[in-house]
Amino acid sequence: MTSAPTTYDDLQTAITGKYDNLPGQLQKFGRFALEHPDTVAMETVTYVAEKADVQPSTIVRFAKAFEFDGFSDLQRLFRARLMKDTSSYRDRIQNLQSEGREGIASILDEFSGTGIEALDQLRRNTPPAKLTQAVEILRDARDIHLLAQGRSYAVAQYLHYALSRLEIRCLLADGAGGMLRHQIARVDPDDAVIAISFAPYTPAVVDLMSEVSDTGCKMIAITDSPLSPLVARSSVSFEIKNGSDQTFRTLVAPICLAQTLVVGLGQALSLNEKSLT
Repeated sequence: MTSAPTTYDDLQTAITGKYDNLPGQLQKFGRFALEHPDTVAMETVTYVAEKADVQPSTIVRFAKAFEFDGFSDLQRLFRARLMKDTSSYRDRIQNLQSEGREGIASILDEFSGTGIEALDQLRRNTPPAKLTQAVEILRDARDIHLLAQGRSYAVAQYLHYALSRLEIRCLLADGAGGMLRHQIARVDPDDAVIAISFAPYTPAVVDLMSEVSDTGCKMIAITDSPLSPLVARSSVSFEIKNGSDQTFRTLVAPICLAQTLVVGLGQALSLNEKSLT
């Protein structure tokens, strides 16, 4: 008989580990819970069920599947996670939305608020150990390969530009001329791959990441959920949640993470050079 997880991190690990074996409705709520932890922490079971598009009884069954007595017992971990960092930008976001404003100005307010919220979540939910591990992988790689398509491509393109300015060998798998598979086939066991994809995940990126993992190279995933298909194949993954439920995903947080990795890598290489002199 296993016991219920005692921390949010333990719960996240448990959900990820059991996800494939859960019934469909429990999978649906499990994904919602990991993607909207603040909602689960602060709202009633009825409201959460409505937002997750499941029945309240499904949430209770989900809680019991992980050895909790019920929703309140499960919710306690989500609330503990939220209380770890009380400095939230939520009030600032609301202040950005001026009453009575319409047109393009209100759109700017909405996107600015969403970006701020996404950045705050990135800051609060990214362990320093993950950043260090990713920088070490990039520092030790012979070549760095960048894999992204669609809306995620802008992040990979920025990484290609910034890493090239550091005079680091990097290859952008852009798929020009239908050569995506050929481009990524150059990956060597001594290389590193940064794969970027958000739901709905680009099939080509998911399939190629699965194939490349057989080479034994180190892989870094930039995605949006612990349940993303990129996570299972990666050496280290960053799950960046969107700031709000919007049609257009903000790329503010992924670009910020990319800049952090580039600057961190530059500092690591500088330290190496100093140690050799």
